[in-house]
Amino acid sequence: MKEKNKGLNILNFDRLADQISKFVELKLQIFELKFKEQLVVVISSFATLALILSFGMFMAFFASLAFGFYLNHLFDSSFLGFVVVGLIYFLICVLLIIFKDKIITNQLFQAIFSDTLTVNDEQDSEEQD
Repeated sequence: MKEKNKGLNILNFDRLADQISKFVELKLQIFELKFKEQLVVVISSFATLALILSFGMFMAFFASLAFGFYLNHLFDSSFLGFVVVGLIYFLICVLLIIFKDKIITNQLFQAIFSDTLTVNDEQDSEEQD
């Protein structure tokens, strides 16, 4: 009788080991799928940002040209309008250099980490449920 129980214990241990290995495999698959999902979100966000920035740069370039031609017409000059537009961009660059920490670094820091904190808060609330 003891031999029969011993055989059942071995079978149960093998079954338990199979279940644990299946569980680990499923957990790894879930982790892989979540990682791929987050990677797709990041890549698509960068692609969207790149498109928006590209079109924004073209828009700024053509608006600058139009403004330069308009100022040339106002000043009755063939180059003075473009000089004024160049000086405006120079002034903007100087202001960005002076206030880079307040304007760029803090805003970028908040934009990056506010998304991260929001995602972490959502995950924490899901885990608690």
